[in-house]
Amino acid sequence: MTRTDWRLLKPWLKQLNNYRLQLLLGVTLALVTALFGIGLLSLSGWFITAAALYVGFDIYTPGAGIRFFAIGRTLSRYLERLLNHDLVLKLQARWRVALYRLLQTTPLEKNLNFRVSDTVQQLTRNLDAMDNLLIRLLMPVIVFTLASALLLVLWSLYSPWLSLLLLLGALLIAGSCAWLAFKSRSLAVKSLVTQQRLRSGAMNLADSAAELIAWSGFNQQSASLLNNARSLENLEVKGWRYQQLAQWVTELITQLVLLLVFFVTLTQIEQQHIGAAEVIMLVLSVLAWQELAAELPGQWLNYGKTLAAARQLLNPAVTGTAPSHHAKQQQQLSIPIMVELKDISIWREQRLLLQHLHVTFEAGRVHWIEGASGKGKSTLAEVLMGMLPAQQWRGQVITQPRVNLPEVTAYLTQETEILDGSIKENLNPGRQPIADQRYWQVLRCVNLSEKVRALPAGLSTLIGPRGIQLSGGQLRRLALARVLLQDKPVMILDEPFAGIERSLVEKILERMVSEFSDKTWIIISHLSVQAIQPEIPIGVHLKL
Repeated sequence: MTRTDWRLLKPWLKQLNNYRLQLLLGVTLALVTALFGIGLLSLSGWFITAAALYVGFDIYTPGAGIRFFAIGRTLSRYLERLLNHDLVLKLQARWRVALYRLLQTTPLEKNLNFRVSDTVQQLTRNLDAMDNLLIRLLMPVIVFTLASALLLVLWSLYSPWLSLLLLLGALLIAGSCAWLAFKSRSLAVKSLVTQQRLRSGAMNLADSAAELIAWSGFNQQSASLLNNARSLENLEVKGWRYQQLAQWVTELITQLVLLLVFFVTLTQIEQQHIGAAEVIMLVLSVLAWQELAAELPGQWLNYGKTLAAARQLLNPAVTGTAPSHHAKQQQQLSIPIMVELKDISIWREQRLLLQHLHVTFEAGRVHWIEGASGKGKSTLAEVLMGMLPAQQWRGQVITQPRVNLPEVTAYLTQETEILDGSIKENLNPGRQPIADQRYWQVLRCVNLSEKVRALPAGLSTLIGPRGIQLSGGQLRRLALARVLLQDKPVMILDEPFAGIERSLVEKILERMVSEFSDKTWIIISHLSVQAIQPEIPIGVHLKL
């Protein structure tokens, strides 16, 4: 294991400190299971041989020993599986909590290039790969090492040459597994890249099949997918070949150890140092040890996948920055905030959307950004929210007082995201302690309070697939109320009145500005504020 490998695996292994006793019991039971297996096979061989060669010896003691090893092995294996799998589930729970805490510190623009389904699938797959760390990587190595050490002590009682053979065999097997782990590292990286290309290409093909057919690009895209699939298959075949080679080397080593042990014990018989029954016992103990060694190559082929999963899962933690105490304090600000844009230029897909924009948004006023689709209105909102990658815009966003603007801004996007739950759960998805009075306040602002009060369950009424069906305009107003409930100093609303009757727009706009008069309102709309004619304090009227 290199220093880089240790740096990647250390955060995950560190969680084991919380379960040291259970880990110790799990390792002990795994070792006892392996030793009981060795004892069962060795003692059975000794007993059968002794029964054939000797007359009048005690058959009850070794027979009881055989039954003890057989029952003990079954019981210890059951308890070991129970403890270790329970430990893995606990680790998975802690890993998930720690991971999602780290993801909260990731800058938002770093997550915008991923589909939600793709990201969730990737996180789930990587967390599943981390299951290998304890049960399939660490545990077999620990058990093999400790069992080899105990056998080495036992064999030294008969001949130091036997111990030397076992030590050399164990070291060679460890070297073979280390080679396999090294090879699996590069294979895992290549497989991961190929899988991502294959998955992304397949999703793009499914999403835009009609367009690709229309532009005669479907066959080319399909051929690219097939090439990626073949590349992935070739990488998997290469991994299997590495595993087969390591497995063959391991079997060769263990067979050589078996033959040499048999040869050494035969010389011990000729010198009358041990009997035939002891020879069979030692030879069969090699066979039991061989079973432990045979498991290692198949397990350590997964080392690269586990390492790659650890790298990907830790990537947000490496690239992200934790919010400072100052930023957390700013989140609680309720004082008016002025936002100034200096020399803002924005590009989208090599196309210049805005150039040298200078504007100041004062608190207590409604600032209206108007324009047709594709003029950069929503992109400007992404700049204010810190969601647009830095390479796509230039300029300065300054606030007075100095704050982290995304932390003190409530943002309504063009998408109307509604949860499958109650009205209260949709208004407060974070389940913050909020009095019912505030729910009714924001619902009144968006002209939904009477509608909700008329429902049998009120705020607890379910909406979505499992509840009542609301119209598109009502759902949009509910999403707007959710933003108002955040009560942030700055309100950025992107097409807040989409799907809402024109007669209601004026009433909703006047109510919410009146209720939250100290906010800095930045409203993005294709509608003209003159067409609505609300009685509100108008600030900047920007036409794009």
